[in-house]
Amino acid sequence: MIPLNIFARLACALGVALTFLGDANAQAAYPARPIKLIVPFAPGGSSDILGRVFADKLGAELGQPIVVDNRAGGNTVIGTLAAANSKGDGYTLLQVTPNAAIVSNLQPNLGYDLQRDFVPVIGVGSVPLLLVVPAKSNIRSIADLVALAKSTPGGLSYASGGIGSLGHLAPAQFIHELKVSGTHVPYKGVAPAIQDVVGNRIQLMFVSGLEGMQMVRAGAVRVLGVTSDQRMPTLPETPTMAELGFADFKPAVWYGFVVPAGTPADIADRLYRAIAKASADPVVRDKLGNLGVTVNVRNGLEFGKFMREENLRWARVVSENNIKME
Repeated sequence: MIPLNIFARLACALGVALTFLGDANAQAAYPARPIKLIVPFAPGGSSDILGRVFADKLGAELGQPIVVDNRAGGNTVIGTLAAANSKGDGYTLLQVTPNAAIVSNLQPNLGYDLQRDFVPVIGVGSVPLLLVVPAKSNIRSIADLVALAKSTPGGLSYASGGIGSLGHLAPAQFIHELKVSGTHVPYKGVAPAIQDVVGNRIQLMFVSGLEGMQMVRAGAVRVLGVTSDQRMPTLPETPTMAELGFADFKPAVWYGFVVPAGTPADIADRLYRAIAKASADPVVRDKLGNLGVTVNVRNGLEFGKFMREENLRWARVVSENNIKME
């Protein structure tokens, strides 16, 4: 007679095997339902447009709809927290930008940790920043900015779309490197900030190439420098910040995608390959080019390292300039 405990062990082993087989089959069939892409910005902006460009192509590649879920607010914290609390099963993607690397240096109690609670999937590209001044002003060089700062109480005024944004920290770092004083003037969004620069009520601003070029073409602002490695084809006469003597000053609006921690490695790899393929598509590249995005694909390891470096870089800027959320 076979002992009963043998049957118990066999049943247990069979159960484990069936569970493993079920999980393997589920992963092999991935994706079996629509995937949610959380974009932590309001609809209509450049980040939202980029997310939808990838959603359309990625959905066709994976054979399932990619549903864009706009979760704006809290300097991207609301959307990021929603993603952090999602199951790591490959059915939630989060779009990330510099805000993801900046915000933890300003708001320590976020309810999530970017490095602990997410798996980097891919970095897809970036948009350089433009250093713009009012076209109505007499500012035509960095030397003019320095002279103005030294002759103006409170130093240079600079605008941004909000406290803690890239548009806030980039000029703070720049003014620190100039060794002059500056006064930050935050706005509720980039558009009203640009309008006050155009109106010559604010002396400078760092704005993304996409948003800034519209003002440049209209003759409303003057561009003193760009943060790209090479001169921009659309601004061939404008020097890079490196050419102006700021070799390490290269802030940019970058884009990438992460998934919640616990997502199986093979699913994360599947997503990486699908998004990388989408990034190489000529139609996608054309659409990204219209957004000012230079495609630069980083795999998960590279993108994770890049985000850690960005976090440390902005931590130094926050500390050096004593920047705090108000």
